[in-house]
Amino acid sequence: MPVEAANRLLVAATNGASIAAFPPPHTFFWAREVEINVGYNWYRKDSDDSFSIGIRQGEQEVVERYMANWSLYSAPPGSQQQMVGYFYPSLADGDDTLQQALAFTHNDVYKALDGYKVMGSHYHTDMGRNLIASGSIDTRLRDFEVIRSAGINIAGPVDRPREETQLEELHWLFEGAPRHSDADFMVWPQMENSNILGGHWDLLFSHPVYYVDERAPGTPLITEHPEYGKMYNIGSAEDIMAMVEAENMLIYMPHPRTKGSTGYPDAVAQTPQFLHDSYRGAGWRWGMGSDLSEKRLSDFRVIPLLDDMNNWLVGTGLQPKSLLAITETYFKAPGDDIYANGPVTYLRLDELPTGKDYSPIIDVLRRGDYFVTSGEVLIPAHEYIGTGDNRTLRAQVEWTFPLDFVEVVYGDGQQTNSVIMATTHLPAFGSHTFEIPFNAAGQAWVRFAAWDSAGNGAMTMPVWLE
Repeated sequence: MPVEAANRLLVAATNGASIAAFPPPHTFFWAREVEINVGYNWYRKDSDDSFSIGIRQGEQEVVERYMANWSLYSAPPGSQQQMVGYFYPSLADGDDTLQQALAFTHNDVYKALDGYKVMGSHYHTDMGRNLIASGSIDTRLRDFEVIRSAGINIAGPVDRPREETQLEELHWLFEGAPRHSDADFMVWPQMENSNILGGHWDLLFSHPVYYVDERAPGTPLITEHPEYGKMYNIGSAEDIMAMVEAENMLIYMPHPRTKGSTGYPDAVAQTPQFLHDSYRGAGWRWGMGSDLSEKRLSDFRVIPLLDDMNNWLVGTGLQPKSLLAITETYFKAPGDDIYANGPVTYLRLDELPTGKDYSPIIDVLRRGDYFVTSGEVLIPAHEYIGTGDNRTLRAQVEWTFPLDFVEVVYGDGQQTNSVIMATTHLPAFGSHTFEIPFNAAGQAWVRFAAWDSAGNGAMTMPVWLE
């Protein structure tokens, strides 16, 4: 009997003991575009005195529109695929065991951390379009109520307006976002584009900016719209970057090296737009080309790209490129598995911005003062100590699942190297301050990451070594 259990978790209790069955929270999932619960648990009566419980994969998507994206896994020839399930036995009753098992994912809520705000990005909610369809700018969209319930403080919808209604949809997005926001939660407008710069690219706003994707000969870059005021007419990469620079925007490439960004950003690595400090980097999400031989989430696609991008930049004088946690999922409703299907970004930010001024978030992203995580591993603080060739990484890490290893990763412009420290001796639900010496001779940049036994992890952003 398939069970659409909350939190991907089933508990059986009998004779004064109990046992929970659940999958790893993130590596279990491939690249779906919705988080609808299709039943990841099961139970079966085997005889009059025995029964079984476990975990399962669904057989198909439940919404016809998304059935073609039921992609499953991709196992390269010769790889060793690790398909994991967890069983948690306890001498407690069923309710207590349920709470103990839920603790591994903080009850599927991203843990609040002093001095940080939790941001989820690249949600395909069509906010502007759906508000227009509702007939009221004050409509509360359930997507954001669900996102908020997962402990997310900042939600970034990437509307992709229809060409004929782009300005109207932008307007409703900009006006609807603050109506969903308060002191603890905010909607931050973003926009996904698929033209001109190469591959897909997300535009992150510091404040509302209106633009259209055309510029007829003789048309100025900036014109005045009768209803929306200042408006950009975009016809080239130079136009885009002029707008981005003038309006304090940022660009990240979502789902790099796959989907509509296949071959990118590699193909534009030497272009002026990519070699601009406002082009901050790429999106990090697991599940796109799911390979269960990976030790890290998106180990073969996004993480190597992060290191490649910074090796490309050595000697340019530009800021290091970074990752932004993204989801790539569409509409959301109560009961959806929000936590399992999207990583988040922990921004070092004391308070949320107010109104339509999102520049404090832009500033944090420009500095790279944040880390990305699946949620179970956190890096509240880290620093690089020393000068010259002999450096030391000092990092505070906390985790739920038993930690597997931590690593200092660095590059010299050609190669990427790392110092890996095994942590399998450490128990579940721990915290520790690690100090890892590394040889910085000839190295240009460095970053830190920590990974647990379930494939979950967290990464800091690269910094240049002086």
